[in-house]
Amino acid sequence: MGLAPRPEPFAESVRTPRTSTPVCAANRTIPLGLRDEYVAVGAHIAYFWETPGEFSDAVRFLQVGLARGEVCVIFGHTEGNRRVCESLAERGYDCAYLVSQGELVIVPGQTNATQMLSTIGQVFTEALERGATLIRLLGNIGWGYRGWPAEKHLLEFEARVTGVARQFPCVVVCMYDIGALSGRVILHGAFETHPLTFFRNIVRVNSQYVEVDEFLSGLRGDAAP
Repeated sequence: MGLAPRPEPFAESVRTPRTSTPVCAANRTIPLGLRDEYVAVGAHIAYFWETPGEFSDAVRFLQVGLARGEVCVIFGHTEGNRRVCESLAERGYDCAYLVSQGELVIVPGQTNATQMLSTIGQVFTEALERGATLIRLLGNIGWGYRGWPAEKHLLEFEARVTGVARQFPCVVVCMYDIGALSGRVILHGAFETHPLTFFRNIVRVNSQYVEVDEFLSGLRGDAAP
């Protein structure tokens, strides 16, 4: 795939890698696939969408990755994953074939947020072991969906994803349906846990982002479920 020398794989899922320097320390930038934006490797981005067209536009993030020979991960609830695959199919991609070749990985949700984060770490690690030099994850979290963790645990999950993204050669884009999600989820789940946002036409540095330790400290003191 040829983007950069392959980093040494992680010793344990999402824990400290065997190398003492984070694999994204070189501050590489990559084309995001959304407009003409570039982002640094290790970015965790909240993508806000309202229309079917804006949902489909987000899938270009994966399309560019597949064209560049990068490993792409679709993560989320069943409907979200289905829509992402359908959008890729409309662009001429055979998702079943890509999965069989290890170029695309589809990850469903789980009831336990800690295990869900560990599963993503394992997927990333296995991709590195197969020779991947960059991983793209497009996520549709199942806020309020049956079989998914409670909201408070999903908030912690999103906060911790930022740290994981900084350790792997990856870019993570989380999709937020602003017409369906509560204000609480948008405020705490999107703005406070993502260092970058994308809405309409541009990537923005997110001034509302809260560092993970501070965010989790506030979350533990929150009486909400």
